[in-house]
Amino acid sequence: MFRFLDPLLVPVHDLLAAIAPVIPAGVAVLLLTLLVRLALHPLNRRTQHQAVRRRELQPRLDELRATHKDDPKELQKATLDLHREEGVPLAPGCLSALIQLPVFSLVYRLFTAQEIGGEHNQLLDHTFLGTPLSAHLLTADPGHRWVFLALIGITLVVAGFAAWQLRRHMAEDRAVNAVSSQGKELSEQAQAMTGVMEQVSKVVPLMSFMTVMAVSSVPLAAGMYLVTSSTWGLLERSSLRRIRHGLARR
Repeated sequence: MFRFLDPLLVPVHDLLAAIAPVIPAGVAVLLLTLLVRLALHPLNRRTQHQAVRRRELQPRLDELRATHKDDPKELQKATLDLHREEGVPLAPGCLSALIQLPVFSLVYRLFTAQEIGGEHNQLLDHTFLGTPLSAHLLTADPGHRWVFLALIGITLVVAGFAAWQLRRHMAEDRAVNAVSSQGKELSEQAQAMTGVMEQVSKVVPLMSFMTVMAVSSVPLAAGMYLVTSSTWGLLERSSLRRIRHGLARR
């Protein structure tokens, strides 16, 4: 698994091994996570700007639906043309998550491969707070499991706040949509979409807790990546939400 990343393993492994006397491998994983999330921040800010622009287009989309209510193909074409003209994608992108996946996979592979470039993987010998970075919760010595339990505890707290945050944000969005559609007759498609979003709003916040399961089953280094990334994501969403509200009030 993740063997397709092997061409990248040797240079990254050699770099981490070389700087280990100055920056321990565990700290390097934390710094790598922060650098990746920092690099993706402009992309996430752009996504929030697009979300505001998408909402601003809603009145014009309603006009298009009224104009082409009997011609679905023409409505689809007009909707695509409007979004293309305004430079706004039809739906939120997931590029940020897609970029993080290979980085996480690289960290996972770095601390699970027994050999890299035909030689012993030196990173398997490194520890964080005395616990091997390659250890798993179930395979770690009993005296080292407290590190995993601490990570799981942090993940539970972050996941709880993230679930509450997502529920609040989705409730705010539903309230805004309800105000904008007040007095308007919704099409069957719009009503169906509203029902789907109601169901989604119940499920999506619970997905935050999937990180807890992941931290419990991956090597310590990969778990540290997940916990750091999740904590960053929680703080970033709060910050970007304020930006979104500021843009919406303009």
